[in-house]
Amino acid sequence: MTQMKWKPILRRGAEGTKTNLTRPLRYQQGFFIQSIAFQSPNEINFTGIIWQKIPLDVNDSIVGGFDFPEQVNSGSTVIKELYSYEQAGSKLKGWYFDTTVRQVFDYTKYPFDYVTAWLRLWPKNFNYDDDILFVPDFDAYDPTDQIFGLDEDIVYGEWNIEETFFSYHENKYNTNFGYTGESTEDRYHEFYINLGLKRDIIDAIILNLIPLFVVALLLFVLMMTVTNNKDLSNKFVFNTSGAIATCSALFFIVLLAHIQVRQQFLDSPIVYIEYFYLIMYIFIVLCAFNFYALSMGNENGSNLILYRDNLISKVAFWPLLLWMIALATICFL
Repeated sequence: MTQMKWKPILRRGAEGTKTNLTRPLRYQQGFFIQSIAFQSPNEINFTGIIWQKIPLDVNDSIVGGFDFPEQVNSGSTVIKELYSYEQAGSKLKGWYFDTTVRQVFDYTKYPFDYVTAWLRLWPKNFNYDDDILFVPDFDAYDPTDQIFGLDEDIVYGEWNIEETFFSYHENKYNTNFGYTGESTEDRYHEFYINLGLKRDIIDAIILNLIPLFVVALLLFVLMMTVTNNKDLSNKFVFNTSGAIATCSALFFIVLLAHIQVRQQFLDSPIVYIEYFYLIMYIFIVLCAFNFYALSMGNENGSNLILYRDNLISKVAFWPLLLWMIALATICFL
């Protein structure tokens, strides 16, 4: 790990003359989030207030302020100064902000996913990025709160906020940004405001699992009506082409629902909930094959499918389905 290099910062001395400051500046930094909304799977909009406590002996017009390096559209980002106040050896400045940032999240365990959304902060004047170290303003919060810095009336949507915390991350950019003599191997210690988000699984279950359960139930009912007994066949008005057509309709319903799920995670690998759809595809095809084989079977009952009027397939339906779901869950989660 390379050490951070501190470049001189101009400050105004007691007599109004400019002097060089070669020590790192520590700015206490705090936040208050008023709203958070996912614009897309990889874009989040934040609004709220961020403040800094800048030492009085530092020219805050040069080294004060911050930027969001991950903002999607700088033209739509709002950073507006709300207040400025001198207190206890520092100058307190607060800004209202409204920004949308792009981040990459791991949704592979959807709907049991947990993601950390963050705001990464750079000093406003990039020329002094190595000289300024943002530090958390813990004095601004209740030390007993695991979740702090949030509006009590914030609307979470399909996410629940489990925790908020500060962190530092060492980033390497493989460039010196044009500074002559600077190394391209420098690492930058950057300040993050983090929100731990856990998805509300109730909505995901209602939107995904309940429709799939209904499809599985209809498929099982269809299998129960399949018979080689002519009297029962006439009673159920069963025929092979009708059963296969029903399987095709159910397959199309599952496919449309699966497409809606996949559109939410186009940039993500296959997610956990999709295994339910894949399993249902397999079951629909197996059932269609079972209906066809039953209709083409012989009368001596030697075929396993014909045994006691398709009893094995009917008895094995739910255990096999649940075991496949359990296996996918064990392997994936």
